[in-house]
Amino acid sequence: MAKVKVKDLAMLEQEITRLQQKSRRLEDQLGNRIDHFKGNYKKMAVNSVVPGIANSGAMGFLGGMAKTLWQSGSAKSMLTKAALTALEFVAVRFGIKLFNNFKSKRHRRKAEARAQADPEE
Repeated sequence: MAKVKVKDLAMLEQEITRLQQKSRRLEDQLGNRIDHFKGNYKKMAVNSVVPGIANSGAMGFLGGMAKTLWQSGSAKSMLTKAALTALEFVAVRFGIKLFNNFKSKRHRRKAEARAQADPEE
């Protein structure tokens, strides 16, 4: 839309009114987009990980089963324990790897320092 040059007070009032109406329209559009996002964010998140699965019937079935399991106290406890065990395993493996990397770098530095201090050997 072309810029309108405001020449008097009446044109200024018209322009203010026009811009307020435009602002309301844009707010309504934004509200509609947010409502759409609220209704579909789970499917969008799943589609970003595994494309196409959110629209399949399997997702509804698996989602229902997961919801039922999560509401069950014993299943929730078991799943939590399994997740914590897996996380602990990954953390220990990662810690061991970091320690080994640190140890090997330190060992190499000491060997290089000895080699530079005693070039005759």
